[in-house]
Amino acid sequence: MRAKYRENGLIEVSGTTRNEDFNRIWAGIGWPDRDAGYLCVVGERTDGRYHSLWEKRGGLWELGQAALEAKDRFLVDLIWVDARDDLATSYLRTLDGLCFYEDVADKLPALPSPNAPRSDRSHFSDRDTTATIAPVPEKVLTNYRSALEKARGVIVSGQLLIHEANCPLLGYTLRQPLDELIKSPVMKALVWVLTALEQAKGNGLLDPLLQDPWYANIPRPED
Repeated sequence: MRAKYRENGLIEVSGTTRNEDFNRIWAGIGWPDRDAGYLCVVGERTDGRYHSLWEKRGGLWELGQAALEAKDRFLVDLIWVDARDDLATSYLRTLDGLCFYEDVADKLPALPSPNAPRSDRSHFSDRDTTATIAPVPEKVLTNYRSALEKARGVIVSGQLLIHEANCPLLGYTLRQPLDELIKSPVMKALVWVLTALEQAKGNGLLDPLLQDPWYANIPRPED
């Protein structure tokens, strides 16, 4: 599979049997912990659904090489990471072709329209040469269990398609009990990128957490 830009600003990915158009293709990285780290590439199709296109598993060096390959092969321009791990994030910043802007997450809701001309969509970097390492928003990190549950809702509703041949580990992981996946690098990578894609569409996964509750406490009558 390989991607190329179309004149209308969409990203065309060529598969083994047919080609598919995407509004944007981003990636997420779950840092190594008890298990090997994980990178997944997810695209937003023109019908609004998401498609998991590619994955790589390994240590920090392997993840760095995978990020460079994803940038070149799938034209990934944003790679979401937990920037609290300074050492891992700093390593990616040393790789030629990757850059890091701390305020990229704050600018996310203002992303240009996917149908805008390509010149207007190069908002963060030169899409031909550079991918931006983007820090996952603090509210997602702080409320990770809620983000995981809501990302699971996106999956259960059939909004995520998985290329089983390219993403066998993701397909296997999603069939495991949820409580066993809290610290899984696979799930973290997927949650990071799904959260960002949803917010870019205006469907912020954590928006309800920031709103007033639908109920109100009724004062107890005085005796």
